[in-house]
Amino acid sequence: MRGTRKLFNLEVEPLNSEVEPLNSEVEPLNSEVEPLNSEVEPLNSEVEPLNSEVEPLNSEVEPLNSEVEPLNSEVEPLNSEVAPLRLKYEF
Repeated sequence: MRGTRKLFNLEVEPLNSEVEPLNSEVEPLNSEVEPLNSEVEPLNSEVEPLNSEVEPLNSEVEPLNSEVEPLNSEVEPLNSEVAPLRLKYEF
């Protein structure tokens, strides 16, 4: 190989010194711009009015039931006879 040299037992080729120049011929941007559409449709000026006839709220309210059933005052007492627990110990 021509132009190579060994460096740490590796063959290294020199970089290519011939660089291709960048293309200096640049295409100009399109200067012909289409204008925006100047014909704008107007907003609809005919607006339907809100319904001014509002149904009144129902003024006839059913009263709450004032007759409340009393809580049962007769409570059954808890069973006072409790069987004793039998503990079984094994020694």
